[in-house]
Amino acid sequence: MAAQRLDKIIASTGRWSRREVKDLIRQGRVTVDGVPARSAEEKADPEQAVIAVNGEKLNWRRYTWVMLNKPAGYLSATEDGRGATVLDLLPQDLQRQGLFPVGRLDKDTEGLLLLTNGTPYRGGQRRFCRGSAPG
Repeated sequence: MAAQRLDKIIASTGRWSRREVKDLIRQGRVTVDGVPARSAEEKADPEQAVIAVNGEKLNWRRYTWVMLNKPAGYLSATEDGRGATVLDLLPQDLQRQGLFPVGRLDKDTEGLLLLTNGTPYRGGQRRFCRGSAPG
């Protein structure tokens, strides 16, 4: 994988915002391969470099997939002004990762719902529904 900005890599985990990452780096709390990071603009390959925050190795992944047992009463959407969505059920760090539902369950339906940020384009459910219906 190509090198990316350190603030982008760390913020993509969902645990910190880019502003928070910049503060962590200024405070000397971020290391890359055991060496303290000097700036947020510093580049690193997240698949090769050992990046640590506060001495704890960063758990970086390119894509995140979540299996969620959706309860009744939640919308299979990323946002809605009228009601709670499945993203409201996730911990804060997962909510910050840009996850979205793959497919859809009705509001009052319970069942397995996949969430991801890993499909090549945002129209994830269309990707899984292509083709003609059996006739």
